[in-house]
Amino acid sequence: MAGFPASAVVPRFSFRYGGKDSGEFLPAWKQHTSTQKADGASLTRLEYLDPAGILAVTVHIRQFENFPATDWVMEFENRGSADAPILEAILPLDLAVPLPPEERLRLHHANGSACRMDDFLPLTTEISPGACQTLSPRGGRSSDGTLPFMNLQRAGGGLVLAIGWSGQWAATLERSKDALRLAAGMERTHLALRAGEKIRTPRILLLPWEGDDEAAGRNLLRRLLLAHYLPRIGGELVMPPTAQCLQFYYYLTGKAGESLEMTALPKAAALGLEVYWIDACWFGDRGQWWEEVGSWVVNREKFPHGLRPISDAARKAGMKFLLWFEPERVRKTSRIAREHPEHLLRNPADPDNLLFNLGSPEALAYITNILSRQIEENGVDIYRQDFNFEPLGYWRAADGPDRIGMAEIRHVEGLYALWDELRRRHPGLWIDNCSSGGRRIDLETLSRSLPLWSSDFLDTVGLPFGQGLHVGSQCIKAGLARWVPLFGGGVWDFTPYGVRSQGIGGFTFGCHIDPRDFPADDAPSTVTSNAVMAKGKTLLGDGFPLEAARAAVAEWRSLRPFFLGDFYLLLPLTVSYHDWCAWQFHREDLDAGVAMFLRRHRSPFPAMEVTLRGIEAGAWYNVSLSPEFQEAPRQRIRGKDLVRMTVEISEAPGSVLLRYTRAP
Repeated sequence: MAGFPASAVVPRFSFRYGGKDSGEFLPAWKQHTSTQKADGASLTRLEYLDPAGILAVTVHIRQFENFPATDWVMEFENRGSADAPILEAILPLDLAVPLPPEERLRLHHANGSACRMDDFLPLTTEISPGACQTLSPRGGRSSDGTLPFMNLQRAGGGLVLAIGWSGQWAATLERSKDALRLAAGMERTHLALRAGEKIRTPRILLLPWEGDDEAAGRNLLRRLLLAHYLPRIGGELVMPPTAQCLQFYYYLTGKAGESLEMTALPKAAALGLEVYWIDACWFGDRGQWWEEVGSWVVNREKFPHGLRPISDAARKAGMKFLLWFEPERVRKTSRIAREHPEHLLRNPADPDNLLFNLGSPEALAYITNILSRQIEENGVDIYRQDFNFEPLGYWRAADGPDRIGMAEIRHVEGLYALWDELRRRHPGLWIDNCSSGGRRIDLETLSRSLPLWSSDFLDTVGLPFGQGLHVGSQCIKAGLARWVPLFGGGVWDFTPYGVRSQGIGGFTFGCHIDPRDFPADDAPSTVTSNAVMAKGKTLLGDGFPLEAARAAVAEWRSLRPFFLGDFYLLLPLTVSYHDWCAWQFHREDLDAGVAMFLRRHRSPFPAMEVTLRGIEAGAWYNVSLSPEFQEAPRQRIRGKDLVRMTVEISEAPGSVLLRYTRAP
């Protein structure tokens, strides 16, 4: 049988209740099923009720009309008048698939974000008979170190698994002699539901695919996410933008304020940028930004008229206004800590940082109103939510012995409720999901937000690496694009190689650093970020390369429609300074695409042979190969010469952008 059988995408789950495995008793429970159609899918509600009328288990199942995918989430409710027996080991996915011992099984997965050059690097693990592989994030943020998307490949096809849980999930693949067990859920659950309590589980998505190329499964996932998950406003997909932000200038000088923003803003608009971005420099009383989280008031010394004049000016100039928040982290000297300590969770291992308890209905209502008021008063178009510490220790410290997992469940549920309510109150609001840069990317957050800053390596952390910053950017962007269609990142220089190194997704910049001012490869231990930043040119003064930036934005606009296409790595993706990086977007509906070729700064290879995807050998194509931002003249080329081609780049570092369209 090719690939995975249809039975692999029927919801299979397990749990223990009162010390017994669900398989022992669930078939005897009362069952009720109802189905309806909505938004290109069949929605099924499957309910189980125990004979005593205490525990109700409901499975909400979505099966898509145009994709062979099944998505489900479970709910557990205590309908009795006293505590229910212990509910534990909840696995919304617990699937067994027959698998002959001689058959090869590969798990394609990826690093998550860890503020490293190899964030989102592709990984492949062989799952041999007798092997057991467990994947989970670090510290309670869903993509911290490990991405919650994976692709199992066997003979003739495979199975994509995506997890929607913005907390501490775990997925285990255990292979016996003749079968594979695939299980996923929260890492720890052992709890007694109180009377009337209801909880939900992580969301599970299974997507089977056929063929011999694992990229087929990932591209099917990208298409599914674009069609049914990623945020829309007015029926239109929210697309990653170009933006400008002066946060780096604040890091360097300690200066921020209305006059600086109003100086940079018209210049940003003149470049054709779409978003004006104010990050963590606008709030609090007198301390550094990280000391002020929990004091969500505009700093009137820096912004005497508030932020509304800036947001109004941005919209008048044709840009949206983005504002940074970090509501889940509270410093012990902040206003919330002083005025509402009852809303906070504590962790003895980190006494200076407190976790705002989104799992408390009263606390959730309080912070929702604060954020909503700031969004309204300051004219915020894009609400940016950061999350710069690990919550897991706080959740576990709050749990009693018969409530293990409860604080995490309630917090994650509260996060979704917060975002859903902000979007309800403010139609048209975008949400930018940042968690120390790309550490909370999962199926649920992607359904509500875009991660516009995919890794903090793209922040000042990467600057001491010099040209290694661009190598990291290539890895981060191309690695994430294998799974997630729409996201953003950062630009630090406006050369073609520098901009194209992050050419997938949106980008944000604060300055231009001449490549000659980047440190040498051995600099990370001896050069500070500030020393590199000090050489940068901003929109606040002279020397910023306006024409190069304008040309870069224009080229990026020509690429953005292809982010909606299928994505392919044309060469193995590494962080070696000696390698090339090459990728391709192909739009089957347009018979067109783009491919990027990047020769890294230590590469000794002036040419590379690649195989393009989606090209018909017998067709003709109009093709350009552009080393500079200005597109080179197009030439008519036979498809067979385009499928297998040699690309030459004489400079290291250097880049070439290939554009192609099928000729009439």
